[in-house]
Amino acid sequence: VIYLEACESGSMFEGILTNNLNIYATTASNSTDPSFAAYCDNEYDTCLGDVYSVSWLEDSDKTDRRKETLKRQYESVRERTLHWDDGSSSEVMQYGDKMISNDFLDNYIGANPATNKNSKTNNAYFFDAPTIFVSQRDATILHLRHKLSIAPEGSSEKSEAEKRLLLEIAEREQVDNNIKRIVNILFGEKSGSEEVITNVRSAGQPLVDDWDCFKNYMKIYENHCGTLSTYGKKYSRTFANICNAGISEEQMIVASAKAC
Repeated sequence: VIYLEACESGSMFEGILTNNLNIYATTASNSTDPSFAAYCDNEYDTCLGDVYSVSWLEDSDKTDRRKETLKRQYESVRERTLHWDDGSSSEVMQYGDKMISNDFLDNYIGANPATNKNSKTNNAYFFDAPTIFVSQRDATILHLRHKLSIAPEGSSEKSEAEKRLLLEIAEREQVDNNIKRIVNILFGEKSGSEEVITNVRSAGQPLVDDWDCFKNYMKIYENHCGTLSTYGKKYSRTFANICNAGISEEQMIVASAKAC
């Protein structure tokens, strides 16, 4: 049983995880959408969790795991995640052998102390207070903007916070530009070439046909353009699309070298 929290986490199993491997997976989002950080408005100056993760963890705390099935939890977590704090969040998905979802939670994560009749633990984990949420990839920006807003005017802290925020924004813009240049070099600056960046394969197909190509081309990019940050990894699909388009390793090396 796998719980996977990540942006586009469904792409890890879409078209890959069959129903005959005795594996059941549930993911924070489908294969195309981001997942979201949560509990970001707090005294600790950082997001404390992710919508999907805190939803299934809190559900596991507040319910009797000996009586709740994986299927029931999936349904509850999917509903809560999708409509987090009266907003709209990611679409929780399930893959693999769905017969496993009829099993009880305690088979996989144990029974919780609160359901032990000899335990005095109260079930006070479920935090239902309103909270803002942001895409996981923007959690860093939110943190840096908050640091800037609370720093005293004219202080060194204010100057440093502004510097870090501008650097983060600049690095993101650099990645955006690198990817656009590589795509233009490989496919030409013509109408529709940028579809390579965002093109999504039809449902049921894996992200990429050749996983060795996918891993190799990401390494080629990082060798020439620098390590992909959490933000930069949103372009993983672009590398997959480049592989699916039949671009050779030599072409990828040349394009990356020129772009960066």
